[in-house]
Amino acid sequence: MTLSPSESRARSRRGTRARWSATVAAFATLLTLVAAPLGASAASAAEPVPATLSGRATAATPDPTPSPSATPTLSGEVSLLLAPIGGGVVAGGEALTVSAAVDNGTELPTAGAEAIVSVGLEALRDRGALDGWLSGGDGATVQQAGAAPVEPVATGARQTVAVTVAADNPVLAGKAPGVYPLTARVTGSEGEIEARSVIVVPDPAATAAVAAVVPITAPALSAGLLTADELATLTAPGGDLDAQLTGVEGTAAILAVDPAIPASIRVLGDSAPEQAVEWLDRLLSLPNSRFATQFGDADVATQLRAGLTVPLQPTSLLSYMDVDDFAGNGEEDDPEPTAGPSGTAAPTPSATTPGTGTPTPSTSPSVPVDPSAPVLPDLAELLSIGNARDAVYWPAGVAVAPDTVAGLAPLGTESSPALTLVPSDRTAAGSGGSPVPARGDAGGAGVLVYDSRLSDALQTASLLDDAVLRGAELATASAELAFAKADVPDAPLLVAFDRSSTRSYVALDTAIAAALEAPGVTALSLPGLIAAPPTPVEIAALTAEEGVLEAERAAATSALIDDEARIGRFSSILDDPQLLTGPERAELLQLLGVSWLATPAAGTLALTEHRAATEETLSAVEMLPPSTTQLISADSALRPWVRNDLPWSVNLELRAAPDDVRLDVQEVTAFTVPAGSNARVEVPVQARLGNGEVRVDLQLRSPTLEPIGQTQSVEVVVSAEWESIGLIVLATLVGVFLVIGVIRTVRRLRRRKSPAAAGEAP
Repeated sequence: MTLSPSESRARSRRGTRARWSATVAAFATLLTLVAAPLGASAASAAEPVPATLSGRATAATPDPTPSPSATPTLSGEVSLLLAPIGGGVVAGGEALTVSAAVDNGTELPTAGAEAIVSVGLEALRDRGALDGWLSGGDGATVQQAGAAPVEPVATGARQTVAVTVAADNPVLAGKAPGVYPLTARVTGSEGEIEARSVIVVPDPAATAAVAAVVPITAPALSAGLLTADELATLTAPGGDLDAQLTGVEGTAAILAVDPAIPASIRVLGDSAPEQAVEWLDRLLSLPNSRFATQFGDADVATQLRAGLTVPLQPTSLLSYMDVDDFAGNGEEDDPEPTAGPSGTAAPTPSATTPGTGTPTPSTSPSVPVDPSAPVLPDLAELLSIGNARDAVYWPAGVAVAPDTVAGLAPLGTESSPALTLVPSDRTAAGSGGSPVPARGDAGGAGVLVYDSRLSDALQTASLLDDAVLRGAELATASAELAFAKADVPDAPLLVAFDRSSTRSYVALDTAIAAALEAPGVTALSLPGLIAAPPTPVEIAALTAEEGVLEAERAAATSALIDDEARIGRFSSILDDPQLLTGPERAELLQLLGVSWLATPAAGTLALTEHRAATEETLSAVEMLPPSTTQLISADSALRPWVRNDLPWSVNLELRAAPDDVRLDVQEVTAFTVPAGSNARVEVPVQARLGNGEVRVDLQLRSPTLEPIGQTQSVEVVVSAEWESIGLIVLATLVGVFLVIGVIRTVRRLRRRKSPAAAGEAP
């Protein structure tokens, strides 16, 4: 990929110095607010309003592209939000700057007031005390540290002020390392409102190794692959996939890449959108360590509970490719091998059978017979995400249980033992919120445990485009990280960002920086994390309610697998069964994607629609109900119609079985029905002695004897003796006509001779 100098510099700025980008963005917000008129602007009126005032601020995820003219929804109350700059980290000798935002959700403007910021005198003990403070509990002693006037706020608007506490202020000077309460109060004619947060004074001597896993995934899909239009939208500047990639550029994040995304781009060949091809080049050029999720980010936990011992993999993507899009590939004399998912050379791409237009996989690494024939990428090349570590599994966090980890453990190799990502709250030690070392061993099964509380805070921050809302969550994340570092000082920590397709690159970048560029933190790559000594871990069992939900998901998965098996048997009517089985497997895996868990109703609807489409496919080839046949001759034929609605020709056998010996029927008749057409099949029959009705059962089967459609029965009325009677009558008539003809001929000759004899007599 070639970038212009301006693009290169822009991506460099976005991808590096992530911590500086968070600080600069926050200060830019404050400077804009200070420079703007004290009255709220029209733009601020459209900003989201926090749902609560006291405790941990919560808000609905803002629209990534809000309409400037959108009418704000009033909450009916005046609320306050507090966000310390720089993620709440205040090193010794540094000043503290906070943003205090007043949101007026009432129909009347507020009066002028003053925002008073106070800092706790004593550090919070642990994560439990942090929860108590943010949820509005009493017990913390705070001291006023600074104040700023708040001008009247118009209805539906926001007013944000910056309050700075000097480094030599007694409330900051000499503070011991720890997590301290932070509060802001605004008192006006409406009463007093409060917002709470925290600041972190880091310990210069405390260090920790931290790794962060970031998914590179597409929105939930029911189709097997992304379309060209979808790729063009997602990979364009500002698109979801572009934002994900831009957010991780320049960071040390571990990438969890859905291989269906690069496959969606590669199957399009020359017709792939330019920005999608550039996006793929960017992904492959990143130095970040990585692993591949299941195709479509399918959940491995539910597959195991459905009875599988090995998670499903895509079988073929040939039906998604058009040979015309790879016309130039055959001109290469010696193409270089493409790195497979593990960084090894991928097998030689498949070739298209000349003259057929149908791609067929290559069974040997030899060059195609026709060097000019289009060369299609094989499955390994399509799914490649670059140099990745094999046998790393990331099931949905809510689905992790002992059987999940135990079922995945045997799937690794000696060089790449299986590793399963597990949230800390699914372990016995972390179920109460305590941090757990990242590298673990669960009864001989390797696990990578990510801190649930820290990951949740960072996930929330990464979804917020509003700088103030995001700053509040980043402060909470800094506190969670500080407690985790203190509780497991000699072991690495892991955070994991959950799947999402609504993140901006700025929000993702700042959230990653809060974890990997915090004071005293050393960022770990995937190999570095795996190399850490494992700690014994006990995986917690599912609760009764969770068990019921997982049983329902497993049952739905089993139904999908059964449907796929039916499609597999049905596909034997095609010259290349992969044309049906490949898309079916790809769609099945997409329907098992973890992203569907966020919208269960939509997931259920997608599953229902897919199963209905499966039934439609299975009924696309069938025999039309035949009508009663009158058989009046000894030798004749049955001629039923067969319908083929598939876009490919199908190979079939018609098997006929009469229920009476009075009729001989050809048992097997092989034939082919062209794509999208009806064809009449001729089945020879022969009547024996006797008349009557005979029922003939007709069953379509594939060349592998799989039944196709329902068995049809045709009633045949046998009247074979009428043929003999007809022949006798016909022979009699012919004989009579011959006799009459002879008589007439003789009489005519006699009449001719009579006049001649009379003329000779004189």
